[in-house]
Amino acid sequence: MLRLLIKHFRPGITLIELLIVIALVGILAAVAGPNLTGWNCRQEITNDFAELNGFLEELKIESVTRNRTMLASVISSGKGSNALIKAYQGPQGKKRTCGSGAGWEYLGSNDITDYEAESALENFSKTVCFNADASATAGSYTLGRQCSGWWGDTNFQFKNQIFGATGYIEKLKYNTNKVNGKVIGWEDI
Repeated sequence: MLRLLIKHFRPGITLIELLIVIALVGILAAVAGPNLTGWNCRQEITNDFAELNGFLEELKIESVTRNRTMLASVISSGKGSNALIKAYQGPQGKKRTCGSGAGWEYLGSNDITDYEAESALENFSKTVCFNADASATAGSYTLGRQCSGWWGDTNFQFKNQIFGATGYIEKLKYNTNKVNGKVIGWEDI
């Protein structure tokens, strides 16, 4: 008799076990979904900031390599559209006054790719020049983006500061955490 019972027993899962697993997966998705959305937003602004710094570093290096003044000019700040910065070069061997006007040659997408990002430029210098002697015009660019997640809405900000005498580009992130009741503010990355 025992042999008959064992012979007809088939291993498998029951409908209740299957429903419990589906319910657990649904609960995990409900918790993890908003976190992933917020993480994507934070990662996109971090990538935009890294690309901006790469663009400026490339202009700085090319100015010394080509013995020309290189100009970064903001075309669009990104309010309602993508932020756009284009690259221009001045005449060879001459230190040029930074600004718009005649005599600047657009480098185009074949030479130095323009900087374009979904994040908005909030505070920025209209033009920044890098000179062949490795100096630059002082300036800064601040990228900002509003991200939503399970923690609520947060405004992420990154800023770079360009020093004139050396052309050094300092990279900063705005920290909203508080110490002794005061917001920490800008800190090095």
